Amino acid sequence: MKISQTYRAVLVATHTINSAPQEPKSALRGLMQRLGLALLACTLVIGATGSASAGEAQDEAAVRGLGDTFAKAFVQKNAELRASLFAENGTFVTPVGDFLQGRVTMVKDFGSEAQAVNANTQAAFSNYRVRFIKPDLAVVDALLTLHNVNGPDGTVIPVIPVKFFYVASRHGGQWLIEDGRAHFAPAPANSMTSGK
Repeated sequence: MKISQTYRAVLVATHTINSAPQEPKSALRGLMQRLGLALLACTLVIGATGSASAGEAQDEAAVRGLGDTFAKAFVQKNAELRASLFAENGTFVTPVGDFLQGRVTMVKDFGSEAQAVNANTQAAFSNYRVRFIKPDLAVVDALLTLHNVNGPDGTVIPVIPVKFFYVASRHGGQWLIEDGRAHFAPAPANSMTSGK
């Protein structure tokens, strides 16, 4: 039940109690009834707010789960799973700037990335910032950190930070990525780059 519906129901109940023909009551009894209704209204509003918060927490976990599954599927070299996280005609811009549209195109491109993965490769998302524009639409900004990835020349690159932004929407009961954008982030500072 929405808060506005709860508020209306309490107002109707208060009006009905106060306007019905009644025998004279003590002032204390009338005050107790009004306090009881006020307490009931507060309880209903708190309950409605609590259930909305629980639903939003579940949605946020599902939206974050898209990123986490994307990272796991990268390490597992599972191009189909990564592409299945997107809407059927979703788009993705890779860190090197390639524009991909549709799951079929993504599977082809993601499959070619498998050569970058080795037995020691790790991938994980962090620094999630999720904002719900509407109950069924969220924007996400996060950091994907890749460890021990094979470079184009065959050398292992210890850390590659990738800024990852995506728009997710609910399709039925499932969240999917509508549009994703990734670009290489500056490498973390170390003793060679800190300027000491």
